[in-house]
Amino acid sequence: MARIGVIGTGSMGGMLIRKFVETGAFPAGDIVASNRSPEKVRAVAVATGIGIAASNLALVAASDVIFICVKPLEVKPLLKELRGALAADKLLVSIAADVAIHEISALCDARVARVIPSVTSECSKGVSLVTFGDNSTEMDRRLLLSALGRICRPVETEEENLEMLADLTSCAPAFISSIMHEFALSATRRENISPEFAELLVMETLVGTAELLKTVNSFEEVVTRVATKGGITEEGVKVIRKVVPSMYDELLEVTLAKHSLVKERIRNQAS
Repeated sequence: MARIGVIGTGSMGGMLIRKFVETGAFPAGDIVASNRSPEKVRAVAVATGIGIAASNLALVAASDVIFICVKPLEVKPLLKELRGALAADKLLVSIAADVAIHEISALCDARVARVIPSVTSECSKGVSLVTFGDNSTEMDRRLLLSALGRICRPVETEEENLEMLADLTSCAPAFISSIMHEFALSATRRENISPEFAELLVMETLVGTAELLKTVNSFEEVVTRVATKGGITEEGVKVIRKVVPSMYDELLEVTLAKHSLVKERIRNQAS
């Protein structure tokens, strides 16, 4: 059984640990974690039964697979700290956006993969994007896809598409929630409906729509079933199809521009 190390126990790192243990992807006794904040890693350890590493270097020494769950601009400094410890017999899995495999490989000898998880894994749903470096093995691929398959739907993709696809998966829960929140607030501006009640109705409808989507082939099929020709819903759909495309074009334009800015800052970091 592989020994697992997780560096960073914030939102995503902590969620991965909890779900790996909860689903049996990895036994708690085979996982150690480290974090800059001792309180955070202790909280995760108490909740899950995992071990706590004395340092990042100690974690790497004790692990076969190391997940680095830190912010993009923290990846290179972390790899410099671990230089020499990340040998070729270890698999390094980065969940940081915008840090390319070749940039990681330039600072260590470990086999490398990248995973872009989603907060929806908290309820064992959604997609994690996965891409593997040239030096990764078939065993690496099976181990990682199998573990992720316990907590989400892992989708293997090419690295060149990762940022755009991350906006559709990892960022999407925030985008969808923002849109639905604004939809609910619109009703409160027109009728004597409390924001809390409007949000409850929209949330429950969204959950039901997600379940319905499991039984059909596309979004369009749901639209067709609800928006009968000449009906009220069809008028609303016409507005959405007129207004929303430009909103999403702008959304992806600004998120991709932000990705480019972060990538430039990472390239400018000293190696």
